[in-house]
Amino acid sequence: MLKEKAKPCTGLSEKVLNEMYSDGYSPKSVDHHVRPIYNRLARYCEEHFEGMYSVDAGEAFIRMIQRKNQSKEQTDLNRNSIERLNHALDGDFHWRPAKSKLKPYAASCYDAVVTRYEAYLIQTGKTITNTRRHIHLIADFLSHMESAGITSLPMVKAEHIHERFAAANDKAGFRKAVKMFFRYACKYGLVKNDNSRWIPTVPRHRPIPSVYTKDEIERILDSIDRTTSLGKRNYCMILIAARLGIRSCDIAGLKLEDIRHREGLIRIMQQKTDISVEYPILDEIAEALKDYLDNAMPDSDLPYVFLVQPRPAASALSTQGIYAVVSGAIARAGIDMSSRRHIYALRSSLASHLLADGKTYPEIQQVLGHASPDAARHYIRVEAERLRECAIEVPVFPNELIAYFQERR
Repeated sequence: MLKEKAKPCTGLSEKVLNEMYSDGYSPKSVDHHVRPIYNRLARYCEEHFEGMYSVDAGEAFIRMIQRKNQSKEQTDLNRNSIERLNHALDGDFHWRPAKSKLKPYAASCYDAVVTRYEAYLIQTGKTITNTRRHIHLIADFLSHMESAGITSLPMVKAEHIHERFAAANDKAGFRKAVKMFFRYACKYGLVKNDNSRWIPTVPRHRPIPSVYTKDEIERILDSIDRTTSLGKRNYCMILIAARLGIRSCDIAGLKLEDIRHREGLIRIMQQKTDISVEYPILDEIAEALKDYLDNAMPDSDLPYVFLVQPRPAASALSTQGIYAVVSGAIARAGIDMSSRRHIYALRSSLASHLLADGKTYPEIQQVLGHASPDAARHYIRVEAERLRECAIEVPVFPNELIAYFQERR
């Protein structure tokens, strides 16, 4: 590859993005992950390379962004995006990063069982990544059983499971994987009894979800300057999060077609749960949406509602971008956000406020879009006043009992 080759950065990157669509990449991968990198690269090339992209420009860009602390995932994404452009300079618009070599499962006399169980998990709809993580735990467990002289599943006893459980670093992961495996083994006749009942429980600490008061949420909204295009977008976005409790990933993925103005609804398929949910377009949300769509939304062919301002081209706002917008609004409102800095707190706040207003768990479940009523409980912080209503009167100690304890001291 010749380092002297150079092409206009914006045109080259746009062609690469279009070819990624043709190669079957999802809109989320292209618009939310790669496009923002290319937009930033285009600005960098305008400043330092007269708008032209070359291998040297790509290397300089990577050196520049490496100065910031980034996750390995983001670093790999940056490098792959640049490598894709380097290949495009030579006319190869279909380059794909090489897949990392998969770590083999631990071998044992149970290999045939492990293979069948892996196929079973994939048939149940589990992702490949989830399945492989699960199978690694099971293969490792069964390999240790063989090392201990346990060469058939009916020979596995409670003490063997307890021993491996005690040695596991991720006890919750071990419990989940081995419990599922033994239920499968019992269901399909590999063992007579369900050995999953022998697996010890793992204590789980569920922190009280962080919430904002109604007054704090109004202060956050009031802190946004709605006279600017950016302010109109940010106000609309935070208002939707605060009033409807929509997750940040679903706000980032919200499309124009999801907004049903005539029906007065926002209809989305939740990314986390794959559940279709409808939200009412409240009057204040309708007003904010109209103001943003009519007066502030950048011109773009992208289907998404919330876009990054064109620099040089508009792109879909990422989940991380939404996090930054919300954090900035909270800081400007002068609200302590030491433990409540994320947009997730707006979702928890909505659930807590609904509970305080007398809504039931099933009603809150429907608003949050959960499949299980119990899932909503994790988001809800019961107000102190409601807890006081449940308090039991402290009994009066008999004098004889008081005297007994005093003598024992």
